[in-house]
Amino acid sequence: MYIYDGNPLFIIVLFTPETAFMKRLLFLLLTACCVFPLQAQKCSGYYYLRNNAEIEMTIYDARDNASGKTVYKITSVRSAGDSTISDFTNTYYDENEQALTTGQGHFSCYGAGVIVDMKMSIPTLKQFKEVQMEARSNKAYLDYPADMQVGQELKAGRYEMVGKMDGMDVGVSYSVNNRRVSGKEKITTPAGTWNCYRIVYDIDFEMRMMGTGIPIQFSAVEWFAPGFGTVKSVSMKDGKLVGGTEITSVKN
Repeated sequence: MYIYDGNPLFIIVLFTPETAFMKRLLFLLLTACCVFPLQAQKCSGYYYLRNNAEIEMTIYDARDNASGKTVYKITSVRSAGDSTISDFTNTYYDENEQALTTGQGHFSCYGAGVIVDMKMSIPTLKQFKEVQMEARSNKAYLDYPADMQVGQELKAGRYEMVGKMDGMDVGVSYSVNNRRVSGKEKITTPAGTWNCYRIVYDIDFEMRMMGTGIPIQFSAVEWFAPGFGTVKSVSMKDGKLVGGTEITSVKN
């Protein structure tokens, strides 16, 4: 008997000891039973799956000066089939601690990895902070597989939303493309130290106002700690730093 996700699991295998094939089959079955609980336990470490947790991501400008922060608050954590899902709110504060925008998102951990709401990865750019985004948007997620390896290509994502700026309707599209695991690095922030995968990707960001689109292309890097979450990111344009984020506080 094995315990999987809190429930007993029984496997009965009948075989002849001299049969190599049956020995191999038994080994695979027993290995699978041991692996599944380990994958389930990994979910509990992610900061977005800690009920009532508050996560602070500080935002830095091109000169590496703190220019604001985003605070995520986990409002609920629940099980759904073989997944663990959380709901969160996110509030963006400027450098004067004034709350400018708020939103909601989701995080999900399952046996093969985690998926993260793309609202969490949209770059907060100073020139766009006056945009008041509305709740209407598509559901889009970025995938972080549990078997992540250096050199691995990761799935792309696209997110669209609408809002207002100075009373005018504004549309925003945000695409993450060419995601690739480029290496491993140890990252230290005010919140701790983690062994991370370094993920590089391209960003296509477009704001539409009065029928006119304003496209901007970036390159970006993020550092993702398995079993914990993203701890740092930077965005660049034409090889020059335009901003970044890092986790500066986790309160349970």
